[in-house]
Amino acid sequence: MSERSTLGQFDSQTTLIPAGAGADSTLVLTLAMTAAATVIFLGVMGLVWLAWRRERPGHVWWLWTGGFALPVIALTALVVGSTFTLASIGKVERDALVIEVTGYQYWWDVVYDPDGRALRDANEIVLPVDTPVTFRLKSDDVIHSFWVPSISGKMDMIPGRINELTVRATRTGRFRGQCAEFCGLSHPLMAFEVEVVEREAFDAFAERLAGEARDADTLQLARGRNVFLEEGCAACHAIRGVAEGARVGPDLTRIGARAALGAGMWRMNVGNLAGWIADVQDMKPGANMPSYNHLSGPDLRAVAHYLASLK
Repeated sequence: MSERSTLGQFDSQTTLIPAGAGADSTLVLTLAMTAAATVIFLGVMGLVWLAWRRERPGHVWWLWTGGFALPVIALTALVVGSTFTLASIGKVERDALVIEVTGYQYWWDVVYDPDGRALRDANEIVLPVDTPVTFRLKSDDVIHSFWVPSISGKMDMIPGRINELTVRATRTGRFRGQCAEFCGLSHPLMAFEVEVVEREAFDAFAERLAGEARDADTLQLARGRNVFLEEGCAACHAIRGVAEGARVGPDLTRIGARAALGAGMWRMNVGNLAGWIADVQDMKPGANMPSYNHLSGPDLRAVAHYLASLK
């Protein structure tokens, strides 16, 4: 039986425990708006109570105060506060690390340093703490929306357009991201994980990402690699050093090192990998991948073990 991923449990996807500069600003604005709305609500209820208690109609100044002056003051303060807050969130910085993220139905293509080494990964993002990072956000099919609520606000990903969002994570940890725009049948199953690490750990991660996939050093792993190639999987998926150039599906060079399978939905383990390969539509309806339920048991286990070994 397939095991669900634990991504998104507890405080990993929440705006109330911020872990980024943008999330901090959003929380302050939210609390201020909530406090203002509470004061206004109590004031209006007080006026209603006074009106109900009076036997004769009130003076005209009540109308001007409650019906005109108060809404104008409240809405003006709201517009000014939200405008300055939104302007400060996601402001592009020239010296920021650049990560390009492209949304697909229903997964995320991630490219670090797209103007340089172009290190490709999928469905997980690693960020250095206290470092500005500019996301170049794109879509290759329909409108998606990139959102990591603990770190920053959301930004739409629109076909034919590049939107940019700069974030600065302020503490290390693992945080859940989610597509926040309905994009099809498996929209609720389109998540991802953001791991925030110290700069040294990020540099080490980038070096590992630049390398090739590990060798198939056992007979079972070699059989799995051969099944991967013979079944045409390399037409959609790249594995550096084994099969390169494909861009239709996620890059699988380090798939075994990811915490989750299927864009954050299932725990990464051999059993889930085998279930995904045999009947992907059962685990993620609408995914643009055929099921390989014609594979023999030994071949299915071999390719699942091979993919799990890629770290």
